[in-house]
Amino acid sequence: MTPGHRGLSDAQRAELWQRWKAGNTLTEIGRALGKLPASIFGVVVGNGGYAPSSRARSERSLSLSEREEISRGLTKGLSLRRIAAAIGRAASTVSREVAANGGKAAYRAADADSKACSRALRPKTPKLREHVKLQRAVASKLSLDWSPEQIAGWLRRAFPNRGDMNVSHETIYKSLFIQARGVLKKELIDHLRSRRISRRSIKSTTKGQARGQIVGVGRDSAARLAHVVEVQTRIT
Repeated sequence: MTPGHRGLSDAQRAELWQRWKAGNTLTEIGRALGKLPASIFGVVVGNGGYAPSSRARSERSLSLSEREEISRGLTKGLSLRRIAAAIGRAASTVSREVAANGGKAAYRAADADSKACSRALRPKTPKLREHVKLQRAVASKLSLDWSPEQIAGWLRRAFPNRGDMNVSHETIYKSLFIQARGVLKKELIDHLRSRRISRRSIKSTTKGQARGQIVGVGRDSAARLAHVVEVQTRIT
């Protein structure tokens, strides 16, 4: 079968990331999906080697059925306290829900649920973007060729009781590799010892593929692809 050039379906993307985490090479993934290795490379590098997290609403949030019960209760003229007791929620939860969605007269379950879903899908502000002092500390150590693991350990020792000044090494890698959420200058990637441009499963080391390199695609072509992706999405 000739490899295709069109985009990936949701099912193919799910399989791509499953195979990537299992340690398959880009060529193996492309062959399984009927795609060119360069196409797989673009998807992987665009996400920094991290599979996109699946989004799910918190179990603590109100469900659509609960919002419908609130709406029916309001229509009947029941108090917020009685409605809360009927659905097994705190009265303060129901009060905030109604106030945030137009009040008793304008509350609509479907609209409220849609708004809640949209809010839940908003990406969280990266910790390194939110805390500038932490961002600068991490950047200064990266410029000295410290590894993310060393930086995370140093921060824990230097600021043992400061949650705002502690960050995991994975968060540092994500800030470097995931362009859409990056907060550290891409030039700092050059200070990483591996010089790779995305994170890779440990299992992949047994596959014989250099990290960040495409098997089946020339080195120059791979470099050009990486450069295009970075230039298009660079955050300075």
